Amino acid sequence: MRFGPLSAAVSCTADVGVLGDQEAVHHLDILQRLLARGPVLPLRFGTVAPDEDAVRAEVLAPLVDVMPERLDAVDGLVELRLDVDEEEHSALQAVLPGSPAAAYPPPDDLDERIRFGQEIAELVVQRRQRQADEILSELQPLARSDRPRRRHGGAEDPVLSWAFLLAADDVETFDAAVARLRRARPELSIEYVGPLPAIDFIEIPTVTRASAAGPADSFAGTGRWGWGPEGDDRKGDDQP
Repeated sequence: MRFGPLSAAVSCTADVGVLGDQEAVHHLDILQRLLARGPVLPLRFGTVAPDEDAVRAEVLAPLVDVMPERLDAVDGLVELRLDVDEEEHSALQAVLPGSPAAAYPPPDDLDERIRFGQEIAELVVQRRQRQADEILSELQPLARSDRPRRRHGGAEDPVLSWAFLLAADDVETFDAAVARLRRARPELSIEYVGPLPAIDFIEIPTVTRASAAGPADSFAGTGRWGWGPEGDDRKGDDQP
């Protein structure tokens, strides 16, 4: 479905129903096939509209003046996502031998035990930061741009959750670098997803859903794998 320089890929459905992993994988497959034909900005996974007029009026029309240029800027580029973490037991085994506190039995005093735990937690955080810095030093030179996808630096935060933007022709080189990383760091859990539309690198304008085609709540979605007509929801917990 076209509206000026923009197009929307849509399909008819009688009932969205409950969307699970199988539907999400199918959705990702469609995005990757579309991406091979040009830049893509996904809607929320599970978004539905009452009719084609609503899609044109509430999604395409508000974006027609700004989005073509922003999509052109990422034409030929794809996003790759890397999520890295380490089991707590593995991290503790690595940091405890280097801690002076580990040479003594845990103290009986509650305040001292809390302080002991804080010291160990700080060592784990420092280890994760070193791991993240080393991984980024290997991968950043292969990308056009990169950015964090989650907060880092806390005791409960992952080692790394990062998005990389690179030319589609360079994906194999990046794949090989991630494969080397997995072999060199078996203690880490590494999730690697892509190629994806460059959603973390496209500035998404806020869209006010008001049109003659229908009420402001004519769209509904699950809030996963894309942005919603209300604006930029990329930082939500339900993003991939």
